[in-house]
Amino acid sequence: MKLPSGQLSRRPFQEEPTMDDLAQSKIEVIVTVAEDRKANLKQIASELQIRGLELTAEPLEDLGMITGKALEMNLDQLKIVSGVTAVEKAGTVQIAPQIPMFSEVIDR
Repeated sequence: MKLPSGQLSRRPFQEEPTMDDLAQSKIEVIVTVAEDRKANLKQIASELQIRGLELTAEPLEDLGMITGKALEMNLDQLKIVSGVTAVEKAGTVQIAPQIPMFSEVIDR
């Protein structure tokens, strides 16, 4: 693209995203199901898959949770499934390494 001064733009041409690009932009989500709908967890998981959720594990029946990946633009579609109480982006958890207590260091 040429600018009015005749210089080329520094911004390269961007093509429309391909299906592969979209598949790579999926985010991990946790879906919580209402307590009174836990018995229907597998049915709810199937409905979520129809609406774009890719399951990453078996539904957690005791917890009433379903984990998977979905495009961010599909999160609203997941939230309207009957029995779903929440759709949240999954975070990462890291446990800190064990650090010796000050008194343990002195005793050595």
